[in-house]
Amino acid sequence: MCCIVGYIGTQPAVARLLHGLRELEYRGYDSAGVAVLQPEGLRCFKAVGKLDNLAAKLGDFESSGPVTAIGHTRWATHVKPTEANAHPHGLTHSQVVHNGIIENYVALREAVETPFLSQTDSEVIVHLFERHLATWAAQAEPALDQRAETPSSAADPAAGATGDPTVDLTLAAFRATLDALHGAYAILLVSETAPGRIFFARKGSPLQLGFAEDGCHFASSDAPLVGGCSQTLYLDDGHWGVATAEGLTLFAADGSPAELAPKPLPASSLAARKEGYRYFMEKEIYEQPRVLADILTGRLGEQAVRLDELEADWLRPISSVTLCACGTSYHAALTGSYLLERLARVPARVEIASEFRYREPVLDPNGLFVVISQSGETADTLEAIKLAKAQGLATLALCNVDNSSIVREAERTLLLRAGIEKGVASTKAFSAQVLTLWLLALYWGQARAVLSGERHARELTALRAVLNVMQVQPRVHERLHRLSKRYLHGHGFFFIGRDLFYPLALEGALKLKEISYLHAEGDPAGEMKHDPIALADAELFTIALMARSTFYEKVKSNVEELSARDATLIAITTEDFELADDIIQIRPYDHPMLEFFEMLVVVQLLAMEIAIRLGNDVDMPRNLAKSVTVE
Repeated sequence: MCCIVGYIGTQPAVARLLHGLRELEYRGYDSAGVAVLQPEGLRCFKAVGKLDNLAAKLGDFESSGPVTAIGHTRWATHVKPTEANAHPHGLTHSQVVHNGIIENYVALREAVETPFLSQTDSEVIVHLFERHLATWAAQAEPALDQRAETPSSAADPAAGATGDPTVDLTLAAFRATLDALHGAYAILLVSETAPGRIFFARKGSPLQLGFAEDGCHFASSDAPLVGGCSQTLYLDDGHWGVATAEGLTLFAADGSPAELAPKPLPASSLAARKEGYRYFMEKEIYEQPRVLADILTGRLGEQAVRLDELEADWLRPISSVTLCACGTSYHAALTGSYLLERLARVPARVEIASEFRYREPVLDPNGLFVVISQSGETADTLEAIKLAKAQGLATLALCNVDNSSIVREAERTLLLRAGIEKGVASTKAFSAQVLTLWLLALYWGQARAVLSGERHARELTALRAVLNVMQVQPRVHERLHRLSKRYLHGHGFFFIGRDLFYPLALEGALKLKEISYLHAEGDPAGEMKHDPIALADAELFTIALMARSTFYEKVKSNVEELSARDATLIAITTEDFELADDIIQIRPYDHPMLEFFEMLVVVQLLAMEIAIRLGNDVDMPRNLAKSVTVE
């Protein structure tokens, strides 16, 4: 859960690295660092905390002459965020940055005799590399042009790859290092033995590069490359090699030469600016109607839903669907399960990706396996789809990032079209996931001929209304702003709802937890009396999602049970409700999904306003990262 950038060229590198790191700081902000290899040698700078601390430490330093540089922002996964644990990690002649996790690092550390400066798994990479390099350099010293046999035959394909014996020796040492690593990684390594080059590798963690007039750029996502490179190369799992300012030598996992086709990049990163909003999260809440409009474009016709990415004949034989995801995407999957069963009449089950593959699951061989991920790099979800593919299931990805690992793994993809989401706590990506699942359910229902007539027309009418529903109403936002000051204490929040509004209760609680650091949980309203009610008192804040279209009287009864125990009640509803301490009124609708989407805006804004009152950085909440690329 980190960010990698790299640059090889003749232009000042530090400013480029800091720009790239800022573009991805939301993915990791516990610490940051850069390493710069200039003609006079390596320089490394690190700082704990956000990127501004690193910029202050760099001061007026800037690279000069031909330069090779790598940078990293870290989100701590298993050891504390300290300067020693920050990347890059280095020894005498080399520096490395790494995303992912080295699972066998304890055994590797024991095998390496040199002392370690950090507690991280990543540092072992540079120790192994320099050990291999020193051993082979000593062997090859008598005659570099008569290459000594290396300890690992896997390194042989690199022999003679660049035509420079010293560089090829360094490349072979790098490959031997990779052979020893178990786990997931995106790696950039620079060494004084091979100036003007970055050694790179990808396995289970995203990495890409692009060439521009000023040199070669590396990044772990598109954003740092946008505006500087018109095209990018997305590395596949197992790719490794070495790059210069003018080109690269690329290998597949088995050591054979590999080639990649470049993909276009947007010309501008304008969408990633705040545009007058206080936070990216606020901007992304407000831009949800535009996102949903993009999703519906070309998909919502006068008489039917169209999904050109799927074929009706591909869906018809499928007998069941499994939806698999983590976090916010899991809540979208739960919502989708209600819609798929009701509108497509397909049996649906929902799995938490981090639990799924360890359960030895029994899957329907004729079923569809759907994975949902904003980033397309969620490690547990990626492994889940690989397991489903191995069992022969058809696979479908709902994802916001084209060319991501999950998209490339899936048989079919529905892109979410949400655009760049900078806020760590997902907002517009969640609404995009839910709307896309609604479209999928309708399309599948059409394909199975189980959805037609008046009910089908009602769904299409509701879809057309959803853009207006998602517009933030100034009066509602202002009310939530004023209301938020009353809910900064207490011992927790309950979000309760029934049916479709149970997943929304889970999502509302998650948003509040993520950015306010207050305890919150979502529960089915009907389960309240089975144990959560034991916590009810005046300091327990209950947020009741009281949808008029869906079991209103039953939810009202559950809320009355809490009121009898003196719980403080916030009702989100179309009605006046005399037992509520505070009411947030939404507009009346005759379709549950319209109530769902308007309530979604309310719980997002409420969480944000409470977090702002508490003085928190809602875009970069503590301990969280945007893309969870390790288990």
